[in-house]
Amino acid sequence: MAPTDTAEHQQEVEWQFDIDDLDAVESWLRERAQAGDLQLHFDAPKEHVDRYYDTPDWRLFRAGYVLRIRQVEGEPAEATLKSFGTRRDGLRRRCEINEPLRLKRAGGDPIQSVIRAPGPVGRRLKAVMGRRAAHTLRHLFDARTRRQRIGVYQDSARLAEIALDDVFIAADLRRKPTHFQRVEVELSPDGALSGAFDVLTVFVAEMRAARRLRPAADSKFELGLRAQHLQPGFAPDLGQPAGTAQLSDDPRIGELACAVLREHFARFLGQEPAVRLGEDSEAMHQARVATRRLRAALSLFRDYLPPAAQRLRDELRWVARLLGEVRDLDVQSARLADWRTDDSLRALDDVTALLTRRREQAQEKLLRGLNSARYERLVTKFTGFLRDDACLDAGEQCMKPAQEEMPGLIRRRYDKLRKLGDAIAQDSSPSEYHALRIQCKRLRYALEFAEPLYRKAVRAYLPRLTALQDLLGLLQDVYVAIEEMRRLSLASQHELPAQTIFALGEVSQRYAQQAEALRAEFPGVYRRIKGKAWEKLWRALE
Repeated sequence: MAPTDTAEHQQEVEWQFDIDDLDAVESWLRERAQAGDLQLHFDAPKEHVDRYYDTPDWRLFRAGYVLRIRQVEGEPAEATLKSFGTRRDGLRRRCEINEPLRLKRAGGDPIQSVIRAPGPVGRRLKAVMGRRAAHTLRHLFDARTRRQRIGVYQDSARLAEIALDDVFIAADLRRKPTHFQRVEVELSPDGALSGAFDVLTVFVAEMRAARRLRPAADSKFELGLRAQHLQPGFAPDLGQPAGTAQLSDDPRIGELACAVLREHFARFLGQEPAVRLGEDSEAMHQARVATRRLRAALSLFRDYLPPAAQRLRDELRWVARLLGEVRDLDVQSARLADWRTDDSLRALDDVTALLTRRREQAQEKLLRGLNSARYERLVTKFTGFLRDDACLDAGEQCMKPAQEEMPGLIRRRYDKLRKLGDAIAQDSSPSEYHALRIQCKRLRYALEFAEPLYRKAVRAYLPRLTALQDLLGLLQDVYVAIEEMRRLSLASQHELPAQTIFALGEVSQRYAQQAEALRAEFPGVYRRIKGKAWEKLWRALE
């Protein structure tokens, strides 16, 4: 995860329940306040309007966030980004980022204000939306709420806030407005540290049983989408067929190439908003994998594509390098976080802080790349290349049946893998394992691209190849980490205390032990891709 603005970026822990009679809940709460163990402070009800926004291509939704702007009469407007989070039996946990807005006039459209906001919400919006941020927010719907707030205290410490909400969401012209009543209990930001969660869990269970509260199945955002018949989605126009699932039974090799490229370019574009936001390491990983598959496809089908396609491959390598810098630091930080629980490695806090700073720098570099004219040209050219079927402009070569051409392409990659794999010995260098890993990925991707043609045989063989690639990937991560620890020790001798330098040496030793264990596993995992398993696959391909 990327570093966050701790003052405005917090974990929201909240119970949400639906109810048919808010007055009955309020009456129960006033009676419950007499028990004395908790103090309940009732505020006067107020009305507010929540306006929800996203881009036309649902960039915020794809990044895992909802943008809400709340306006309460007599109070400053506030912009909030909320993640989808997790939900179980009425309890929701999600990330919440807030920023006050300055509107030029009361009741004015807050779009420009939120885009220009200098704080944590504004910065994230600009990152997600990119170069054309000022033109890309659209209003989705409004939720009008009459809310009564009730503060929950124990020994003068604020534990939580209860909200009794009466909500109306405007529907489209074919339906009546959506109306519902909801009870929300939100843990105070510091409540988790004070043990308030356990106290509130008991309190919420008591209230739930007394008033028969129903766990809320949908958020206000989800109910608003349904009321307006809005369906978030992202399907870039890259031409047809959009993916390998839409291919004919006997496609030409050029058609297969086009379908593969469209499928993985769409996946890459689908991850872009979350990559821009920089707070989801899995999105970073999936985007990097998509660029690898695109480059592998351009290489595999090189003889069946026009020369211009290879220039796109060079640009994808540039994007992959930017993604890789961030992803590698995510992997290292995650492993250090696991090891910091060991008492002997608590001195790694300084290393974690150093990696965090480097990750911030790598994310800034990535964002500059994604906001550059160079990246915009890449997306425009690749989109046009696919939409115009330029991959079918390579003459007679691309018109050959895919089932006749793919076996030879796959066999050449298998032979290269075997040549490298059979040469691996006890004293093989990390670079030799890395070269084998690259060839393993190329064979795996080739088989995945051919799966629509030989579905059953490929699916039976792929798990063996995937296991080998995973082992080699772990080994490569270990060697990269060892080198990074070495560089940190040398470059940061004057920046890090002696005990941290010592801990780095301990980490390097652990990595070295892990590398030896992975190397010991290699022969058995490698053996499974050869022999009868390969022969069975090859018979299906011929």
